[in-house]
Amino acid sequence: MERYDLVVIGGGIQGAGITRDAALRGLRTILFEKGDLAGGTSSRTSRLVHGGIRYLENLRFGLVKEALAERALLLALAPHLVEPLPFLLPYYKKSPRPRWYLRAGLVLYRALARGHAVGPTRSLSARRALELEPKLPADGLLGAGLYGDAEMDDARLCLENALDAAALGADIRTHHEVIAIERAQGMVRVRARDVLAPDGEAFEVEALAAVNAAGAWADRVRERAGVKRARSVRASRGVHVIVPALTTKHALVLTAQQDRRVFFVIPSPRGSLVGTTEAEYPGNPDECVVTVSDVRYLIEEVRRRWPGVVQFPEHVRHAYAGLRPLVRSRGTLRAASRESRLIAENGLFTVIGGKYTTYRAVSEHALDRVLKTLGKTAHACSTRERPLPGAGAGGRAQAAQAARERALELKNVGNDDATRLGARYGGLANGALLLAEQFPRVHERAGVRVLEGEVVYSIRHEMARRLDDVILRRLGFGDERLGAKLAAVPVGLWMAEHLGWSRARTQEEVERVESQLDVEDKVIVGALQR
Repeated sequence: MERYDLVVIGGGIQGAGITRDAALRGLRTILFEKGDLAGGTSSRTSRLVHGGIRYLENLRFGLVKEALAERALLLALAPHLVEPLPFLLPYYKKSPRPRWYLRAGLVLYRALARGHAVGPTRSLSARRALELEPKLPADGLLGAGLYGDAEMDDARLCLENALDAAALGADIRTHHEVIAIERAQGMVRVRARDVLAPDGEAFEVEALAAVNAAGAWADRVRERAGVKRARSVRASRGVHVIVPALTTKHALVLTAQQDRRVFFVIPSPRGSLVGTTEAEYPGNPDECVVTVSDVRYLIEEVRRRWPGVVQFPEHVRHAYAGLRPLVRSRGTLRAASRESRLIAENGLFTVIGGKYTTYRAVSEHALDRVLKTLGKTAHACSTRERPLPGAGAGGRAQAAQAARERALELKNVGNDDATRLGARYGGLANGALLLAEQFPRVHERAGVRVLEGEVVYSIRHEMARRLDDVILRRLGFGDERLGAKLAAVPVGLWMAEHLGWSRARTQEEVERVESQLDVEDKVIVGALQR
């Protein structure tokens, strides 16, 4: 039986962050994830690294202050994945919040950043706001507040945490489901099985402690450890849609007319990302999908402000749902705390709550507590100083330029492909470029372009084991269902060649991806029907 210092359960951003922190501290660590890295909520977010300006209304000043500090760190440590994004907060004649109230919020938000503000913060006239964003709805517009936050590539931010942990010696096991956890002779024994292995045979490891970072699935993990206490997670379903571009360079903070909830319109390579909804979700986390009512809610808000923009199913380019694992509490979801909580139960430490922006800080606090409880010494946390693996080339623009220069030495990689690979992989792009040179086949159809080398890179260097791992989270089609459909078959055939899949296995993988996308198609059509 293999022995570790720490077992981490869950390969979302929190589990990946804890594993990386533990590996940096010199702890022998293994991570189990029953699906893919970032395969759940961690690739289904608003893709923002932000302080949470809307939390000021709930007086969550400590949470906002911490998040703003972490935002500054991520901008420095992962410039290829986290970039500044300017926001406009427009106010209208019928806005539910007065102008002075919004201005005061912006002043407080900047003050809490303590010198780490991203870009200018100021009030704009209606005319100036429309100059910056000509598509901004003009009817009743009185002005807007301008401030800065940041956007991210959520799936790759999670992935690079796991890649760095592996480089530091951590054992990362994706598609491994934990089926039992027990305490024996002062150790924690964890039984897991490889869900993709033909026999599915279980194996055991033991460790000083286990950290449950399974997010919305955390209570299910606690049950497998024999915990019979009340549930700890309050799952909130958030749905986003991607529609034709509604802005150019700025994200918008708007108030829904239906229930006065704050939602965002965020520039995306595919158009505009609109979200999020918030609804209690008591069901099985594995069965959480987009719903007609949630998609319709967002489309109706878009149609109210931009009539005629969203009319046909193809106008909604993607829709996805994720579950926020909030700390269980009474009251409304809107007022529920976004702070994190650590529950210690006989060697199992469960992390609940938190937000993407603060994953690093939550990881640090959780490991400090685990080590203190165990009475074990280790290296001090160093995640404040260590950049993520792809950070060496700087931001996306610099990384793209470096990739173009490298591609000049290659014969099978063109300028446009090099730009795209550089922007996606940052300082890791050279590995993808070399494989694109070695495996030069290209699939291109209806504007969708995939390089065989990218697929091989995902398999060899990014722990991809299933077709949806590559299509939805490695190649960037997670926000474009039509592109994902067009890429599924050729990518599946390439993966079959490099992984030795049978014809039946290849067909199963393609059908699995297509069935996910078909469900989304039906929901979108239903939402657009009046």
